[in-house]
Formats: sequence, structure tokens, C-alpha cells
Amino acid sequence: VRLRALADAPDAFGATLADEEAEPDEAWQQRADRPDGTMIVAVDETGRFIGVGSGGPAPDTRDFAAIFGMWVDPASRGQGIGEGIIRQIADWARGAGYEAIGLGVTIGNGPAIALYGRLGVRDTGGGVRAGLVHYNDRSDVDRLLDAVDRLRSRAARAPP
Repeated sequence: VRLRALADAPDAFGATLADEEAEPDEAWQQRADRPDGTMIVAVDETGRFIGVGSGGPAPDTRDFAAIFGMWVDPASRGQGIGEGIIRQIADWARGAGYEAIGLGVTIGNGPAIALYGRLGVRDTGGGVRAGLVHYNDRSDVDRLLDAVDRLRSRAARAPP
């Protein structure tokens, strides 16, 4: 799923498809088994991977968690997959004792910016660092969980 994400949105990640394709199997296993974080993979009813996201300590401080590597297959967007992945990561963060969570998004990644905006996550105003606009470097985990739940509740009540 990571390779599909990189092929679909090469500018949305800090790695290239060529670099990731060259990774040995052990590197992929380490990502999936990391003891200090979580990796969430969304699967459709046919067993096809349609989304992915990870959570772990923020890269520049261990004081708060971070969401990274988020991607939802374009054909599955708008169905609450991204919100579900974020909810699982935020649940993990709360369970791991984090009270705050942050993320970065590449400039021009409209789908991700729209998703985070629906959840009330805002640009910190800190400018661009390493090609990322940083959003809510210290967003409250419980507030993020509440926002996901409100969105999902509204979607469930919406007429088909």
C-alpha cells in the first residue's frame, strides 16, 4: 500500500517510490512492528488495501505524538477512511499516554489539507519546514477524537 501511495502522490511523502522499492523486506517489517508506534491499514471488503497511516513519537520531540504517512486510495476518498485511520492513531496516542498530537502536510496536498481542516486541525503559522506546512504541532488528542466522532456521526445521519 505504501508503494501505491507513493505512485499516486509522489509529492506527499518524504521518500521516493524508487527509494522505497529498493528497501529490503526487513525494513518493511520493522515499520510494521515498531514498538513505539502504530501502523493502521484500511482494507475494503475484497481485501484490497485502500488506506494507511502511522503514529509515533514526533520526530523532533518525544513530548507529543505525530501522525505521518497518511494516504487513502483516490477511489475510496470521501467515505470516512481517512477519518477512521486518524481515529485509530489518536486512540493509540491516548492509550500510549500522549496528550497532544501533531502532523505535517506537503504544500499542495489538497485532499489531506481538506481532511485535516474538517477535523479542526489548522496551520500553526510556523511556515514551511522541509517542504511541509506544519499543522497543530500540539493538537489535543481528545479534541481530535471528538472531531472525528462528530464528523462520522453527521455522515451517518446524512440522507443517502
